[in-house]
Amino acid sequence: MFNFTHDGHVHTPYCPHGTKDPIEHYIQVGIGKGLQTMTFTEHAPFPRAFSDPVPNQDSAMSIDLLPDYLDTLHEMKQHYKDSIDIKVGLEVDLLPHLEEETIDLLKPYAPLLDEVILSQHFLYVDNLYMPVDYSAETFDDLVRTLGSFEDVTKAYYDSIARSLVFPWEDIRVARIGHLDLPIKYQKNYDWDRSLVKQEEERLLRVIADQGFGLDFNTAGLRKPDCGEAYVTGLAKIANQLHIPFTLGSDAHLANDVASGFDVIAQKKATFL
Repeated sequence: MFNFTHDGHVHTPYCPHGTKDPIEHYIQVGIGKGLQTMTFTEHAPFPRAFSDPVPNQDSAMSIDLLPDYLDTLHEMKQHYKDSIDIKVGLEVDLLPHLEEETIDLLKPYAPLLDEVILSQHFLYVDNLYMPVDYSAETFDDLVRTLGSFEDVTKAYYDSIARSLVFPWEDIRVARIGHLDLPIKYQKNYDWDRSLVKQEEERLLRVIADQGFGLDFNTAGLRKPDCGEAYVTGLAKIANQLHIPFTLGSDAHLANDVASGFDVIAQKKATFL
């Protein structure tokens, strides 16, 4: 069910909102923790039509850096081939209404990619892209705009479901990242998961039909307002639908590689 020797969601110094830890440091930490496989999934460049709404506009790497990122990872893949399997990937933003532009931008690079995570970090509301996970304050803007925590979560699920009809396999999308990202701030709200169950199940069925897996993302364990790995609450239904999980630390610093994997190993029987 879980492969604890594969961290499938790892960032790099190419992330403008991450750390400057060298890629080799990430790899060495992974080897030290007994990993056999690491997938590097840096935030992919945005299409030109998208303007990053976060204050520092630092959500993703620039398109100018993408060739260097890919070249560096292919060098690491070769250099460490006898110690660990390095997979070259991206975390691609699912941008409502800009799906085709995103695919067109990244498709020329697909032959250089092993696997891609497709994640949604922004919701399109009233003709504006609003960040979902930038801060508690910007998330609360979403809650006030849409009405409730449950309404944000429903909109998030519905947006992903609508966008998955596009040919994401053209850029080697293997799985969907942190599917229930709004729970990053769940402890700030009194909410009822049963009220979003219909949208949750609909989305999981779309993912199963498309043949995608899920990023079982332990970053939520490190977020004080969350307290659980992303997709923990969806795991039972996803498992019943035979959707595969790939553990991911979502590490933005080297020491977070494989973080929380021990917690999942201990608690997996409680949510499957």
